[in-house]
Amino acid sequence: MMTVTEQIYAIVKSLPQKQASEILTFAQFIRAKYLNANQTTDPVDSLTSWQELVYSLAGSRADDFPTLEEIRTESGEDILRESF
Repeated sequence: MMTVTEQIYAIVKSLPQKQASEILTFAQFIRAKYLNANQTTDPVDSLTSWQELVYSLAGSRADDFPTLEEIRTESGEDILRESF
């Protein structure tokens, strides 16, 4: 009796190169899917990565948005009084 690996090999061997390439791509996808699913993530590492992303993006669109002082000035709020 042939193993699953041998059966897959026999089928792929009989296919044209383009179809065999599709099988390879699918196999790589499946392997990556299960490798990623089996990896444990440390919440601290995930948080650190998220923080790094946020800090790397912070201020990248600063010119597109008004500052807090500009918003308060336009609304008539007294910035100095509110800072006390």
